[in-house]
Amino acid sequence: MRKRLGSSNAGRGVAALALAFTLVAAGCGDSKDSSDGESSGGDTAASTTLPPRSDSCRTLKYEDAPEGGEFVDYAQLASAGDNTSFDPGAVQTLDESQITGALFDGLTDFDFTDTCNPELKPLVAESFEANDDATVFTFKIKDDQKFSNGEPVLPHNFKQGWERAGSQELASSYGYLMAYVKGGADLLDGKVDTLDSIVADDDAMTLEVTLESPLADFPAIVSFSSFSPISDEDIARVGNTTGWGDKGAVIGNGPFKFESAGSPDSGEVVLVRNDDWAGNVLGDTKAKLDKITFKLTTDVESAYQAFSAGEGDNATIPSGKYKEATATYPNDTKSPQLGTYFFDIGHDDPVLGGEKNTKLRQAISMAIDRDEINTKAYEGARIVSTGITPPGIPGFKADIGKYAKTDAAEAKKLYDEWVADGGTLDGPIKISFNTGGSHQTVVEIMQANLKDVLGIDVELNAIDEDYFKVIAQPGACQVCRSGWYADYPTYGNFMVDLFGKVSIGGNNLGGYDDEKFEASLSNALKETDPTKRGEFYQAAEERLLNETTNAIPLNWYTGDQVYRDTVINYDQQPLGNILWEKIGKKG
Repeated sequence: MRKRLGSSNAGRGVAALALAFTLVAAGCGDSKDSSDGESSGGDTAASTTLPPRSDSCRTLKYEDAPEGGEFVDYAQLASAGDNTSFDPGAVQTLDESQITGALFDGLTDFDFTDTCNPELKPLVAESFEANDDATVFTFKIKDDQKFSNGEPVLPHNFKQGWERAGSQELASSYGYLMAYVKGGADLLDGKVDTLDSIVADDDAMTLEVTLESPLADFPAIVSFSSFSPISDEDIARVGNTTGWGDKGAVIGNGPFKFESAGSPDSGEVVLVRNDDWAGNVLGDTKAKLDKITFKLTTDVESAYQAFSAGEGDNATIPSGKYKEATATYPNDTKSPQLGTYFFDIGHDDPVLGGEKNTKLRQAISMAIDRDEINTKAYEGARIVSTGITPPGIPGFKADIGKYAKTDAAEAKKLYDEWVADGGTLDGPIKISFNTGGSHQTVVEIMQANLKDVLGIDVELNAIDEDYFKVIAQPGACQVCRSGWYADYPTYGNFMVDLFGKVSIGGNNLGGYDDEKFEASLSNALKETDPTKRGEFYQAAEERLLNETTNAIPLNWYTGDQVYRDTVINYDQQPLGNILWEKIGKKG
């Protein structure tokens, strides 16, 4: 749902950690089926990962595209409200990140040339290293990095960007990531404005970061847009506020630079090539396109209709039109993605929450027909999931969700046992979802399934504006739609960011707060051995899905866009992002 990206193949760093980020092939992407599976969390990586599939692992190959031309994008959606699409500290959705990914580069980035073996590399950093227990990380900054206004990118630009991302004023959905940094909790609580644990030495061109506890994944985490550098000019202009486009701000250091923006739900965002850009991890030093124009809309169907009428260069495929679109437009991005589609169940909900209602939640999960959803909502384009974390994430365990499958008979049995134990429903349960896309089709199928299998009435609650902000409020989620594209390919990005206590009020929509789950997370976060770290994360996911059952996995994402024959190198990487600097136009 939310996301990342982008220069040099310089020295690796973190050799002491055996670079856990030279990620292993674990059945990347497109192998999602709905089989059952109970797991114990103590298995070895060899026995808990899927082998790579011929249709899931691939090598990304790019043509030598010509320079020049404009790309008109109809695929990215806008949300009503303040225009935060250009603000790396406030970005929340994948659509927003497509814009920030073109505007900003961080300290590190992933090379997805081999999609099953993404490799973490320095980007704006020349190198990075950690102390022996992974509590202190030092990033050496390259001296050839510039913002689009000509200012040099210096260590203090990262420090002020990070502190801004964790400020109470910005109230970023990703602010909680700063809790990893020593003293970050005080920053989030508004007790301090700056952190002594982040030492920016502009003379030595180093950024030294001390963490609260060991975190081997930290160099991967800082590839996310929240950790982008912020220019002195933008800090002076907007401080810790949002609405950058409205205030004329957005000075980035990525392959493109900001030119103009309309209103967030009806206008357009125009980016032009940044000739001061230093390059990406693939060796590119100059973007091919002269200009990218994002035609922002809140409606997938209208954007696709515009594309079908000959407007623009790409579009997202609406629900029910996958076969039509791929037959009409042979160029599509239907490749496995590191993303998952699921529903949260409110942890403290008075109707569905608590230990006494565990069997009810399990029954609800098993009553939902995942194959029907995949067929009717996506025409079979997605892959039915067996858990939250998708194949391709290091530590992935196949069939981890015992109740993440469809079994009407077992669902009815669990429901009857819950009733026999004194469980009752006084009215309908409420399923909340954001309008647009295929979500309406999905929840209507869920509504029918629960009525047919369990006799449960369902009220559908459609939310038109600012869905993820609305549903993250305390008590707002009983059963609520969620989805997630990895910000970076780590197990923790799914478990911590979606279900960790630290993420309540942000991406943890159901307010999940479980002591045993948190203990497994704590062990995983400080573990420097990648195999052991994966086992701790597996134990956490098993707790979430099997013992408490506070999430309902439905499917894993595949790419869902079509594009013109005149477009070169348009592809969604496993994180869902587009490498805009690679794209060219024929003719």
